[in-house]
Amino acid sequence: MISSSNTKLVLASGSPRRAQILGEAGVSLEIVPADIVEDTVFAAALDGELSSAVQALALAKAKYIAEKRASEYVLGADTIVVLDGEVLGKPGSYDEAVFMLRRLNDRSHEVITGVAIVNSSGETHTKHMSTAVKFRRLDEDEIAEYVSSESPFDKAGGYGIQDESFAPVASYDGCYLNVVGLPMCVTRQLLVCSGYEFAGAFSCAGHNTPSSIEHRESGLQ
Repeated sequence: MISSSNTKLVLASGSPRRAQILGEAGVSLEIVPADIVEDTVFAAALDGELSSAVQALALAKAKYIAEKRASEYVLGADTIVVLDGEVLGKPGSYDEAVFMLRRLNDRSHEVITGVAIVNSSGETHTKHMSTAVKFRRLDEDEIAEYVSSESPFDKAGGYGIQDESFAPVASYDGCYLNVVGLPMCVTRQLLVCSGYEFAGAFSCAGHNTPSSIEHRESGLQ
């Protein structure tokens, strides 16, 4: 465990994976999910690049909570999976999850996470990270078993790179934790810029290095 500032960080997200990543980095954390209509915010921001829209959504989450928690540090984040220019969200049904995984099967796609900080003075800082991901070849039984586990339903694109029993990813180029849902390389930069102080440093395994997946490399669930 890396020691960080005693200043509490409010996480405007209900993602257990983001909470675990921050907790393992030694961040003092409170979880307060932002109650916003994500699809509406994302669509309204989609005038330009997808990266700008996902940053806007992350910032909307952070601002929503910051308005209720003045003088605290608030972090918002959002992750999208992009295949052939189309954003794949969280599947809403068994059939939709199967359809998404069939589309991703044995192909490459992009994962983009937007991260936003609202600091104790109300200043905002945003950034995004992109990772290229290559799926391995999956068979129909593997897809059916994974979807039946209900694991896909809270994940963009219907999969988790960290799901070791399924292990859908053959390789990635960029930040591993970005695909999990929170790139700590970007998050640390934003927190430091916002004035949140750390007693140590932390980094993302595999960041900016083309990597074949070692399925034991992460204990995140």
